[in-house]
Amino acid sequence: VRSVIIPYVRRGVVGVIMLGLGRALGETMAVTFIIGNAHGFPDSIFASGSTIASTIANEFAEATSDMHSAALVALGLVLFFITFGVLAIARALLGGQKY
Repeated sequence: VRSVIIPYVRRGVVGVIMLGLGRALGETMAVTFIIGNAHGFPDSIFASGSTIASTIANEFAEATSDMHSAALVALGLVLFFITFGVLAIARALLGGQKY
């Protein structure tokens, strides 16, 4: 398995993991409904929370001050950098393989 199967499926497995992570990073409302839409810092792994994408989606309409709007745009920029980093890691993991 280690010498035959894994070298040939490595590219596909990394692709599947990155697609799943990309979906999880960009998913907004389904995750918001499931995790409880709480804005506080969770005390445990089972506590309610909020994702960056759901925070932007829920608060952008109510952002009346310039500071609040700028903070939500900054959250969008952070989400972009996280997504870019994930894609860069995926390219680095697949960099030595032939296409």
